[in-house]
Order: sequence, then C-alpha cells, then structure tokens
Amino acid sequence: MLNNHTPVLPNIKISAPNMTPTMQRIAAFVLDHPEETTQMSVEELSTHIKVSIASVYRFCREMNYQTFSHLKLAIARELSTQVRDGSPDSDGEPAHTLFDEYAEKVRETGSFLNAKTLASVTDLILRSDRIMVVGLGASGIGASFLHYKFSRAGIVCHRPMDMHLATMLASSFGPKDLLIVFSASGATRDIVDICGLATKSKTPIVGITSRRKNPVEKYSTFHLVAVASDSPVTSGSGASVISQIALADSIYIDIYNRNESIRKHVELTTDTIISKHL
Repeated sequence: MLNNHTPVLPNIKISAPNMTPTMQRIAAFVLDHPEETTQMSVEELSTHIKVSIASVYRFCREMNYQTFSHLKLAIARELSTQVRDGSPDSDGEPAHTLFDEYAEKVRETGSFLNAKTLASVTDLILRSDRIMVVGLGASGIGASFLHYKFSRAGIVCHRPMDMHLATMLASSFGPKDLLIVFSASGATRDIVDICGLATKSKTPIVGITSRRKNPVEKYSTFHLVAVASDSPVTSGSGASVISQIALADSIYIDIYNRNESIRKHVELTTDTIISKHL
C-alpha cells in the first residue's frame, strides 16, 4: 500500500534500528543521499551499495511503498517541500539559477561524449537503409529535433508519433536499418518494448538516456548519455531536453563535417528555405 501521509525520511530514520543489516545499509544511503537516491534506477542503487535488487524492493515494501519508483516520488516530494520552506540567499536569489543548472548539464553531457563512439554512430547512420527515431513525452522533443536536422541534411528517417505505428515499423526492420531512441529514464515501457523488438530482428540501436544501467542501454549497440538532474517530481525537466538536443546536434554536426554530399544537400536546403524569409 502506498504511504501518502507519513514523512518518508523521518520514518526511515526511526525504523532503521530494527532492520536487518542489509536493510540498514539501504536506509543509511537513502538518509545520507536522498536527492541522489531520487535520480537513481533500482539497478544503480543496488550496484552502488552492493545489495540485491530484491533487497531494495523488500526495503520499499517494508516502508509501505509498492515500488522503488513510489519511494523515490515520496522522497522527491518531501525534498521539494523542504526547498520551498527554506530561505533564499542574501540577495533573494536561488544559490544556483536555472540557467546555471542547464549550462552545467550540457557541459557534463559533453564530457561524457566519446569521439570514437560519436564517429561509430555517424557511420551507422550514413550506411543505414532505413532510420527510425523514437521518443515519448519530453524526450520526444529531442527525437523530433534530430528528425528535423536529418531532414535538412537529406537523410530520410521515420519519426512516428504513434507508438503502435512505431511498433509496426520496427517489426519490419533488420540488420541494415537503424533505430535511434531518446528516453531520459531508459525504462519507459513502450520504448523498451520497441528496443526488444528491434533486437530480435538484429536491428542496430543508438540509445540516448540520462543515465547508465537501464533497459535501453542494455539493448543499445551504442549508448550516449544526456545528463539530467531529473527526479520523479522534475521528470522531463528543461535540462534533460537541452542535453538531448545538444547530443542530437553533435550527431548532425559530425555527419555534416564528414560527408560532402550531406554538406551539399544542406546548402541546397538552405537556399530553398531562405526564399521563405521576409
């Protein structure tokens, strides 16, 4: 049963002394790093503190939460309440502005981007017969942006907005095609299902997520990290979207720099579009 009333962190604190050693280890991490906990997957948490995934789920049930996601949501809500109740700094401005956070996440995304991996992704795109780009919710913005950039470069790709259509299309893909997936969590069921379908037909997958050790990464031929600070409360934040767009643009720029025919097509597209400007 989902607990909607008891403060989660104080409840963990008073319950921990009567827990098993494994449960106490989980409780200690959550209490010491509550914000970090809200940004982790169950796999990441279990690996980090060296307990089994089953132990994490047992801990959640012991605290009266159905799943780890429900526990993270409760913690995130409690933390957001604490922030609202806190006082501003001496200038009346937040210590870290929203723009600072966005810039920081883009820089971190760039630090994770490996040149060899980017080149491999570019090679895969240029030699694929068919390309499909998918993303849901806020991650759909990054997917649509890459589709737009591909269109300017003359790269034909599918961007189905309907997941049933995407599933049907994926079922016809094969080793010479390519699936590009945007998913901040890397664990959205519809996205994971399409990745599983593509894997069965040996279709290469480029996965773009905000963290490692998630289902999309496991399916991905190449994986890129778009750093975000999403918690269950701030899921789909602007930082997440901007990091994904930065990666999409990096892919486009690498394709543009490495392929002369792409550059010529971009010039042609630009000449065509400029006549539309007043």
